[in-house]
Amino acid sequence: MTTDGTPDGTATHSGGRTLLRFERRLRHPPERVWRALTDPAELSAWLADADLEPAAGGKFELRWLNAADPAEQAVARGTVTAFDPPRLLELDSDLHGVLRWELAPAPEGTHLVFTSDVRLPGEYLVQTMAGWHVHLDYLDEALDGAAVDWANWTTARWQVHHDRYAARLGALEAVRGLYRAILEGWNARDGGAFAAPFREDGVCIGFDGSLHTGRAEIAARMAEVFAHHSTARYVAAVRDVRLVGPGAAVLHAVAGMVPPGASDLNPGANAVQTITAAQLMGEWRVVLFQSTPAAYHGRPEEAAALTAELRALIPQDPPPAP
Repeated sequence: MTTDGTPDGTATHSGGRTLLRFERRLRHPPERVWRALTDPAELSAWLADADLEPAAGGKFELRWLNAADPAEQAVARGTVTAFDPPRLLELDSDLHGVLRWELAPAPEGTHLVFTSDVRLPGEYLVQTMAGWHVHLDYLDEALDGAAVDWANWTTARWQVHHDRYAARLGALEAVRGLYRAILEGWNARDGGAFAAPFREDGVCIGFDGSLHTGRAEIAARMAEVFAHHSTARYVAAVRDVRLVGPGAAVLHAVAGMVPPGASDLNPGANAVQTITAAQLMGEWRVVLFQSTPAAYHGRPEEAAALTAELRALIPQDPPPAP
């Protein structure tokens, strides 16, 4: 969250796509916000020079105005896929994926949810999130009659958001790394490697409900398991990582297990896994790791869908050399 209380956006990843999501409370009714989103004369005040056919199936073009060299101007083109005034605007673009603005009445104004569903290389995530954040700031100001002076625009305000997102998303990637390290330790059948991401007083709750407290105990127990059992190997997908307070984060994932010598999952071992992590002296460590059976009682279609998703993550052996 910014110093003025504006919430930061979030990014989630699935199937090679990234969903960027921002929420804002705006001090104007939905009808006023709708004009700012759809009237080309108003769009240029906060987003881009625009041509927009105001109907589902119409065409649009957005031409960003913050490039000093017109030859470097970013342009997005595509189709209006939803146009429901003053509630929903959706644009399917060639540059930023599917852009969606959802408006709902709220006390003293409008609740806005903006999303961008896009294939986004990781190296562009921070700058893209900072860009949408600053554009939504500009939208808030444009509703009060302001307009960005694009001819004299600088990156100073964008840079503040960029640096904050870089710090936050760096923390989230660090927590993802902790989860990867736990699974890699298990798959390597190495108790010490499995326990290394935990705090000294970290807690591990296993699939069968067994509880182990402290890094040393976790390492010893895992070493015992590996010594006496031929363990399956994990495949997993991270569903979400979020900061829940200063120096605190939660990760949610789903995982499956491939039995020894097998090439397919054991669906009965599918799990929902959670990590709670804390930052101490600049270093992130696991406070709690818990693995819960993904039984989905009474919902066989959900269990089957999870198995199919996890099955697609099983590494495939390379074809034999010709």
